[in-house]
Amino acid sequence: MDVSMANLKKSLAFFLVVLCGVGFLNCKPNKEPQADQDSISRAEHREADFMQKRAEYIEKNGHTIQQKNQLKQSSVLIKGSDGDVF
Repeated sequence: MDVSMANLKKSLAFFLVVLCGVGFLNCKPNKEPQADQDSISRAEHREADFMQKRAEYIEKNGHTIQQKNQLKQSSVLIKGSDGDVF
């Protein structure tokens, strides 16, 4: 009878440890969505700032750096490597 009581105590202790572990893991994800929302909010704010600066640059200069690079590449293709215009 002593052996079965010891096994019962071990089983009960194991069950309680597993129950506490599952409870802890279940509570942990509840805090992460707020952190995700904060991260998303910061990223959206950075994106809005970038878009605003880009719009100001385009308004001031009339074109983007990417468009300048495309124009340079087009002029190189048209002139050719030896400077002759095709």
